[in-house]
Amino acid sequence: MSERYDISNRGLVSLPDEIRGMRELRELYIYDNKLEALPDWVGELRELRVLDANRNRFAFLPDSIGALSHLYYLYIADQQHLNALPETIGGLTSLAYLNASHDALTSIPATLGEIATLVELRLDDNTLREIPPGVRPLRKLRELHLTSNQIAQLPEWIGEVTSLRRLALRNNKLRSLPASINGLSNLRDLDLRGNELRTLPDSIAELSSLERLDLRWNAIAGTPWWLKTLEGRGCTVWR
Repeated sequence: MSERYDISNRGLVSLPDEIRGMRELRELYIYDNKLEALPDWVGELRELRVLDANRNRFAFLPDSIGALSHLYYLYIADQQHLNALPETIGGLTSLAYLNASHDALTSIPATLGEIATLVELRLDDNTLREIPPGVRPLRKLRELHLTSNQIAQLPEWIGEVTSLRRLALRNNKLRSLPASINGLSNLRDLDLRGNELRTLPDSIAELSSLERLDLRWNAIAGTPWWLKTLEGRGCTVWR
């Protein structure tokens, strides 16, 4: 039996029932179809490592998706009408990569914090108003992408996500940053383009691993003294 099944770009409105019997299936590619839902039986595919369902028409995901405890990559971007993820997402205890960008998400379940294996989280172009609290306990998270949301402030706990190397916050509504951002000792890339920032905390100077800082399209008053310090140690700053 094949461990990889690809029925992408076929104009499908439902998944073929034959997939249900593929209990050894590890990779399922169903992107670029017209699927409005995943069937409940998708949770029976317990050996799945990759599920690529980008560019469909999902309005929801079944609770049974949380049974995919071996899933490593989950692609559910470009759904347009997907405004929530199920609480059961915390059951994806092997997940390293989650892409739910270009959907209609207004919030993320707190159970996200149970996915201790998560390395990269992409939530660009949704309508999130805060960084999901479930991010806080994710000690392996290296990349957090939140471009084009409605985030007005960062939580004080952001400095606790110490494994972060890339934080993308372009095109949000940030007016300030917490001093606690200096806890991101491994951060290499901080993208703050297109926000409403007027001031920046001096603690940014303590980001010893920072290689790229993008401040363009903000209304920051004056030039913080520490910018030259960052540039002097090799950090590229756009402003």
